Amino acid sequence: MQDYLEHVTNELSSPLMSSNTSTPQWHAAFPTPTLSAESISPSQLADILLDPKSQVLRDYVVVDVRRTVTDFEEFAIPGCLNLPAHSFYQTLPTIVKLLEPVPLVVFHCNSCKEGGRGWRTAGWYRDAVTAGSSSKAVILDGGIKGWIEQFGHDERLCKRI
Repeated sequence: MQDYLEHVTNELSSPLMSSNTSTPQWHAAFPTPTLSAESISPSQLADILLDPKSQVLRDYVVVDVRRTVTDFEEFAIPGCLNLPAHSFYQTLPTIVKLLEPVPLVVFHCNSCKEGGRGWRTAGWYRDAVTAGSSSKAVILDGGIKGWIEQFGHDERLCKRI
């Protein structure tokens, strides 16, 4: 517990503060992932989703790490799980138990920039999966914004919220 408190204190005193206020950024209390995830393009993910042989939770799962009401835009990827980044790290052991049997776990937030929610959650997941696991974490290039740009018109690939 003391190590955790020291970690939080160090993180909170680091330059991870929001630029507009002195409020710490949401991830300041959590460790930075040690592993990073590869990316998957929107067209590659679309091919998987549209493949009649692919089945969610057997072959892949899409994890939307945006908050539920506060930053969902108009669309979501059909069949995605919403596991907000802000509570992801605290529930990581359970998430790994549930998702590790799935070969491809695709994480996304709004834009999936380095250091953002999609990047962090995919990294935490990679850090936590068992050595030798066949579960691969990837990040959706461009996040939901890039997805909507390419597939917002396709009802099979975008659902209105």
